[in-house]
Amino acid sequence: MIHGRLDYRHRRRIYFLLAGNLLLLGLIRVLLKEGSSFAEVLRRAGPDVAPVILAGLAMTSVIFVGAIDLSVASIIAVAGSAFGVLVHHDQPPWICYFACLAAAWVLSMWNGYLIRTLKIPAIIVTLAGLPFYRGLALIVADLGIPDFGGNISVYDAAYHQPGKFYAGWILLATIIAALIWEAFGRTPRQWLARGNSEEACRLLGMKPERILQSAFCAAGIFLGFAALIAVTRLQAIEPGRMLVGFELHIVGAVVLGGTNIFGGEGSFGGTILGAFFLYFISQALTYAGASAYFQEAITGAVILAVIGLDCAIHRRQKQLDELA
Repeated sequence: MIHGRLDYRHRRRIYFLLAGNLLLLGLIRVLLKEGSSFAEVLRRAGPDVAPVILAGLAMTSVIFVGAIDLSVASIIAVAGSAFGVLVHHDQPPWICYFACLAAAWVLSMWNGYLIRTLKIPAIIVTLAGLPFYRGLALIVADLGIPDFGGNISVYDAAYHQPGKFYAGWILLATIIAALIWEAFGRTPRQWLARGNSEEACRLLGMKPERILQSAFCAAGIFLGFAALIAVTRLQAIEPGRMLVGFELHIVGAVVLGGTNIFGGEGSFGGTILGAFFLYFISQALTYAGASAYFQEAITGAVILAVIGLDCAIHRRQKQLDELA
């Protein structure tokens, strides 16, 4: 992506995903049993895939600048613990929602700060953060709830509003805002510029460290909404187990959407389509009668194949550019 415009390869990926999503929807329509509602399938799609898309937008922002965040699921677990502890103590719903959003944003900002100040690769910092934040989530729950037994029950419907009733609207509003910002905003272009060449940004008078931090700041906002929807859809919050393996689905959606895993190329729109593509694959397998284990295997194989192929293509492209 150069100066906010999609190049030919990325446009081709977008067209492929659009066609793929339509074909998968057609397959699901054919596989539906008599009496099932295709409209209901479409209605559920947005809320079901919302956490993946929103976390995917967060990951896309970070990958744009040439970084990555492998701790997103663990950060959501901390946000879930903060939410659950406050629910346990009968705090008003809006306070619980705010705590969930704030926890995700603060930890995302903290990741950016560590990467920026310690000069340690993002993959190392966030890989260490994956078990650290998961442990922090358990500590928060254990300290906040006497005799914590591993999960926090949330029965009152008042605390489930964002996830069960407004997830689709939150997702739609966030997607519109993200796409408009990407099309007309300056900051996403700076992220891509830094992802292409940190040194070039510095020579042009930009501040790469500040650009990096702004990406993690935006990622924290997206991740906060992902956490809010994911957490408020649960009747029981299990900080030690919730969203285990979620990172792979997020990275898969981002890379499938055409974002270069090494940074400097991609789009929010591609990530959104990539997330829907993976979701519709799992739905098609469900309606085809495939077992849950088989679904996981197929989805994992698709993600691994896409990431591997993407890395190989961009590595080859880089070698060709160096020879030119």
